[in-house]
Amino acid sequence: MYRLVLFSLTLVGLVLVMNLSSYQSVEVNNEKYNFEAAEKAHIAHLKEVEELAKIHAEVTAPPVITDEVIEEKTIIPLDTPQLERADKLYKQCIACHAKDGSGKAANKAPRIGGQMEWYIEKQLLDMKNGVRVNQQMLTIVKKLSPEDIADLAAYLSKIPWGGVKEE
Repeated sequence: MYRLVLFSLTLVGLVLVMNLSSYQSVEVNNEKYNFEAAEKAHIAHLKEVEELAKIHAEVTAPPVITDEVIEEKTIIPLDTPQLERADKLYKQCIACHAKDGSGKAANKAPRIGGQMEWYIEKQLLDMKNGVRVNQQMLTIVKKLSPEDIADLAAYLSKIPWGGVKEE
């Protein structure tokens, strides 16, 4: 125990001697403190903080919701009653197949926009009749009449294959 106390005291003494020797090597500066320069630096710092606060507020501010109605463009011209009905029917398909029919990989939904009309009609009828099994599609396809299926097939075949180009 005696050795431990002696070692601790020796170690503390060495630390004190090292600190005192480094204290003596600090240069003394007798220049006066420049209050004007410090005040200018402080004002510049405050301006910078205000600018950063504005930028932060812009980035983190919630989006402004307005009552402005944005008219949504249709992908293809709805020039027949058949296409108008199909456009309304296709709204329930957008969640998986996307607005332009390009499909969504996350949902494993294939591209159907621009596909041949007969092919889309055949696939929908096969799903409805149980020849082709797809549980997600079955709930939607069961409700469709043969006329609805023909309308959807005509609508989807008119969508450009490469998707819609934003103008």
